[in-house]
Amino acid sequence: MRTASLFCVGLFWVLTLGRAQDRCSLIVRVLTPDGRRPEAPVSVKEEGGRVEELEQEDEDVRFCALGILPVTVTVGSGGMCNQVVVRDVPVAWNRTYLLRVTYDPLACRERIPPPEPTCEILFRVRGPTGAPVPGSSVGLTSPIVKSFVADQFGRVDIVLGATSHVAGSASGVGLKPTNFAFDCSRQEPEHEEVISLGR
Repeated sequence: MRTASLFCVGLFWVLTLGRAQDRCSLIVRVLTPDGRRPEAPVSVKEEGGRVEELEQEDEDVRFCALGILPVTVTVGSGGMCNQVVVRDVPVAWNRTYLLRVTYDPLACRERIPPPEPTCEILFRVRGPTGAPVPGSSVGLTSPIVKSFVADQFGRVDIVLGATSHVAGSASGVGLKPTNFAFDCSRQEPEHEEVISLGR
């Protein structure tokens, strides 16, 4: 009787393990903020470095050949905005985990280039401790003469010609002014310039 019981228990585990091999351990469901299902590349990277990539179209994406160590799931293409990365996603041998990811590809609107090449500059004015200086002043002397007041985070955003030579100074109440000078480049249409003010 005892032998028969042990045989039944062993058979149960064999059948259970056999069924687990056919079960996908990870299902990824990608939805937009309004609940639609977008077309999106979904990749899973295992700790050993193996990467599996599938495309979500009309249904959930299923990953069935994973191990038992946590994985990293990436939704969206590399180099594109709003890519979503979820780390340490748990996977197991004998159960299926459904990962729901909110992904908004429509936020990545195609940027239409202006008729003439431009250089967008974001100035960040900081004090001696590295903290932003709200209400600080950024004055240009080249290529135009004009002054700007920074927002509450010490930022000023301007757009100039693509090859402009930019020069001027920044100042804040109780802080020493700091001069700056640099050239815009066609290879860098967006530029951030940090200006540190002293006491």
